[in-house]
Amino acid sequence: IRIEVNGELHELDQAVERMIHRRKKGGRLCIITFHSLEDRIVKQTMRRMENPCTCPSDAPICICEKEPIGKCIPRKPILPSEEELERNPRAKSAKLRVFEKY
Repeated sequence: IRIEVNGELHELDQAVERMIHRRKKGGRLCIITFHSLEDRIVKQTMRRMENPCTCPSDAPICICEKEPIGKCIPRKPILPSEEELERNPRAKSAKLRVFEKY
């Protein structure tokens, strides 16, 4: 309930986008999420910045002229190692996502 009342997911989406735009060329934004709703927002925002094209998928060429801002590296989230989970079981839900700006 708190998440919805405070509009936290909407704020997160906007914050990630602003942080990506503030990076210099070659700069990286690293975000650790602990909740699936947070992770989905971060993943979708990073993918949208990676591929901002709004043209229909069946269009033969891109006419929106929106350029990618960067890329997700690696494509999948980085998860805690077995060793880390042994030392810190609360890290089980943690996911690290990295976005590098062009």
